[in-house]
Amino acid sequence: MAFKTIASYEVLAQFIAPVANVPYVQQGSFLQISNLDATDKTIDIEYVGTPVFKASSGTAPNTVTLFANYITQNGIASATSYPANEFLITPVGFKGIPIPARATFLFGVQYLLTGSATAAPSIDARGFIRLQAPPGTKLLVLATTRQVFTNFAGDGPPGTVPDISESAYPVPLVSGPEVSF
Repeated sequence: MAFKTIASYEVLAQFIAPVANVPYVQQGSFLQISNLDATDKTIDIEYVGTPVFKASSGTAPNTVTLFANYITQNGIASATSYPANEFLITPVGFKGIPIPARATFLFGVQYLLTGSATAAPSIDARGFIRLQAPPGTKLLVLATTRQVFTNFAGDGPPGTVPDISESAYPVPLVSGPEVSF
């Protein structure tokens, strides 16, 4: 089985502008994958990061974690956390995920704060997503970027104050939404 490049991704947690009292955004990348076949298939997803992980000087390495999860067609979630400084070292992701015939799963990566941060984190990672499936498999893939905006002002971690807005938008796919292996 060979990997196919699907789309690029960007995950971040930072202020929208470098001035006081502006909204803080946490952005994640998500793939919705449907198995179009009449038989169950097993897939692998890899997030391949570009060389440099970026964090603000005030962000301690142990205060931010990259959270990767997937949700099955029955709403059952499986999650993996990666220390932010390890996420881009080697490709990471999901291996050997069985997707039943005609089922749709949601895969995502996003940053979470862990521990106490004395300074507001500013952190981001970019790269591309690769997908692998058995020969003859047909999948429908939809990539989106989702953002949550808060009015975090530096006195606590994001999420301690109400969200002020949310957004989602599609990400272009390399070869269109139907991927054949």
